Amino acid sequence: MRCRQDRVLPPQFHRLSRLIYKIGAVATLLLVVACGGGAEEDGGAPVDRDALALDAAGTPSAAIPVPRLALALDLGDVALTPQPLRAGEPFTITTLIHNQSDVLAENVPVVVLVAPLEDQFGYQPFLHVLTVTVPASTSVPITVTVRWNLAAGEHRLWVQANREPESWQGLMPAQPEVNLADNAVLVALMIEPFDTQLSTLCAGRVDLEIEPADILPEPDADRVLVTIHNLGNRAVYNVPVVVFSARATGLAYSPAIPPCGGTVRVPIDLVGNLAPGDALTVRINPAEWESDLVEDNFDNNQVAVSAGFAPGAAPPAVQSPADYDFWLETGAVELAQPGVLVITVQNRGTRDADQVPVQVENEAGRKILDRIPLVRGQGMGVGAVQVSSLAARGGKLIVTVNPAGAENAYPEANRQDNTVTFLLPE
Repeated sequence: MRCRQDRVLPPQFHRLSRLIYKIGAVATLLLVVACGGGAEEDGGAPVDRDALALDAAGTPSAAIPVPRLALALDLGDVALTPQPLRAGEPFTITTLIHNQSDVLAENVPVVVLVAPLEDQFGYQPFLHVLTVTVPASTSVPITVTVRWNLAAGEHRLWVQANREPESWQGLMPAQPEVNLADNAVLVALMIEPFDTQLSTLCAGRVDLEIEPADILPEPDADRVLVTIHNLGNRAVYNVPVVVFSARATGLAYSPAIPPCGGTVRVPIDLVGNLAPGDALTVRINPAEWESDLVEDNFDNNQVAVSAGFAPGAAPPAVQSPADYDFWLETGAVELAQPGVLVITVQNRGTRDADQVPVQVENEAGRKILDRIPLVRGQGMGVGAVQVSSLAARGGKLIVTVNPAGAENAYPEANRQDNTVTFLLPE
């Protein structure tokens, strides 16, 4: 039997074959178009004529849809009221989103951002994201009310429709659009300083707050930095901040704190030495001090960390009178500033004591009971007591540590040296 030898076809044959294939593909497409939209593949769904096209080889394929949506923002449409913009007061942003196309734009994401030109401690930008539906060839207004703690000074307002900030990297889905260049506007804002008497940004509360994370001791500088949060509805200023440790104490007053989340950092220089690891107690706007600022909640105004006891914990149930022996020496009481006494308490006992009661009495018999945050065993403790309501020029104050009848007083065998007399200056 004789085998047939394969033949090599000339290039012209291959070109002719491809041409025949393309002609057949075009004929098939024309047949589909001629038969209308009801044409079906075997056992399949109707064929979409608009989804068919020819690729580079001439074969049918799904075509990439051409975006028809065209949204736009105009800087002249942006309005901010009331004017002038003022820190601590809400304001409203209004603008228009224009749909310049003949298709409905559904659930268009819109980003509104107000940020300071330069970052300032204690302030965060305002960010609001919403979605709108814009009918074809129509303009739709949007309104955003800004109730936010913004600093006074220069700010920038960005409004973006169907266009997310580049740093978000696809977190907010956007719709295909012909041109995104006109989908954002940038407005320069000047915000005036807040009015401490008229601000009502957060209605219904007067509340300051500190937390353990807000206390930053600096032993090398004998200084403590305290961050205060204003959760209330009014700006406040001159808030007293008191810091105690076993060997040091300090008092300072805050600058103005904006309402509704406003924050300030107050440095307090200490009298005495602050060693690494010392226990600290910080109080802001103490409830028993005379002040025009009466808060709805004073429970978040103190952070106390005591050696031996958890903050606010009661002393152990089993105690001996020998464990504590408090005494006040001559010169233990000083007038740090008008109306504030700094009291140094010594303890011959072996145990640490927190929240040690101290009583101050004037010549008329009026008394104030306060607490020394921490008095170390075989050491000392320092506290500041507000005595403005008792003080009189040239008057006499009687100071007693751990008085026998005080609530939560410590058992003590010797109270003979627990009292000293302090003469106020003329």
